[in-house]
Amino acid sequence: MAETYGFSTLSTRVLKSDLTPDTTKEIHVLEGDQKKGGPTSFELTGLSKEVQKVFAGDREYWISAKGTGTVAANFGLLDVPVKIEQELLGLVTFGADGGIDGFGDKTEPPYVATVAEAEDLYGEPVAFAMLAGKFNRDGYSLATKTDEDFTPEAGEYVFNAITRNITIGEKTEKMKVLRAFGADNVKALKTAVLGGAVTPSSGVGH
Repeated sequence: MAETYGFSTLSTRVLKSDLTPDTTKEIHVLEGDQKKGGPTSFELTGLSKEVQKVFAGDREYWISAKGTGTVAANFGLLDVPVKIEQELLGLVTFGADGGIDGFGDKTEPPYVATVAEAEDLYGEPVAFAMLAGKFNRDGYSLATKTDEDFTPEAGEYVFNAITRNITIGEKTEKMKVLRAFGADNVKALKTAVLGGAVTPSSGVGH
C-alpha cells in the first residue's frame, strides 16, 4: 500500500564530504525510549517538479515534469538528546562536557542521511530515506507554567535534501529520496543509506 501509518523510528547518520556514510560516527536512533527522544511527525514535500507546459497550435503540445522540486522534510521530534541535536545542527560547543552551545557565524550543520520508518495499513514496514541533506531549527520558545497538566511539545526541525549517488544491489542512481516496502527491503535501504556499524577513526586502536 502506498499510504503509511504511524512514525515509529527516525535514524540519522553524519556523512563525509563525498556524501558517503561516516562510519566513525554513531547512527542515532530516535524511537520513543524515555529520555532518548522520539519522532512525532514527518511531512515530506517537493517530490514533484512544477509542471511546465509548452503550447503549439493553440493547445498544450508538451509537458515538462521530469525530476523533483525542492525536496524537504518537516519533522516533529520530541525530547531530542542535547548531544544529538548539537551534532545535527552543527552547534559550537564550549566546556569539557559541551554543556554550553551556541548559534553564530561558525554554526554549520553537517550533511546527514536520515531514514523514517512507519508501516502500511496491514502492518508491513515502510521506510522513507532522505539520502543527504542538512537539518535546521529556526527557533525555540518559552512559556510560563500554568495550573493545567503539563504536556510536552515536539520541536520543529526541517531537513533540506540534496542529490546523492546510491547503490543498491547492482544498480547505482542519483537520488534524493528512496522508499522501501517490507522488512527485508527496509533493512537493505537502511544499510545502503546509513552504512554499517561504527568503525574506529584512523589512528584509534581497536
